[in-house]
Amino acid sequence: MKSRRLLLIVLFILVIFTLILTAKEVRFDFRKSNWGMTIEQVKASEDKKPDFEGEVTSGFVLSYEVQIDSKDYYCVYFFLEDKLYNSGYAFSKNHTNKNDYIQDYEELKELLTKKYGKPSKKKLLSLYDREEIYWGYELYKDDEGDWGLAISVGELSYVSIWETPTTEIELILDGDNYEINLRIIYISKELKEWSDKILEDKAQLAL
Repeated sequence: MKSRRLLLIVLFILVIFTLILTAKEVRFDFRKSNWGMTIEQVKASEDKKPDFEGEVTSGFVLSYEVQIDSKDYYCVYFFLEDKLYNSGYAFSKNHTNKNDYIQDYEELKELLTKKYGKPSKKKLLSLYDREEIYWGYELYKDDEGDWGLAISVGELSYVSIWETPTTEIELILDGDNYEINLRIIYISKELKEWSDKILEDKAQLAL
């Protein structure tokens, strides 16, 4: 009797381990969300209320204040017709030393490379027709201490791109008018053509 009970316990443990090993990993496109989710579904995936929500030119937006590697970012979700089609992070603070943005970019690139592998150079060239580091007039190129300034006036930009089966991820550091933008953009491959058409139609109606 005892041996039978022991056998049942052993079989039960084996079944549990088998279920754990064969269980499919839950995969998300961005944070705990997937493309096509509704506004309410995305809200439920976050552990707090949005810091901003409302209509903008690119659709309905949910925005959260989050931290990446102990630094402050806006986490933004974009919806069209109540479908999540685009999302990302934008650095939310200002550095006194503009070169610090380059360090932030490199840190984000390292984090993304650990998660998604090496950036896609082929995709980079087809989209931007430029290398990862792009110079305009090269006025500041010989003085690395001025590279942050070069970014802020639009003379220098950094781009890295990764791909998954469902998503294109773009890490971009650029600027204009002495302001710098550092952001990570997540784009749904499946919904890109659909969303581009809707946004194009909206732009035409606004003329």
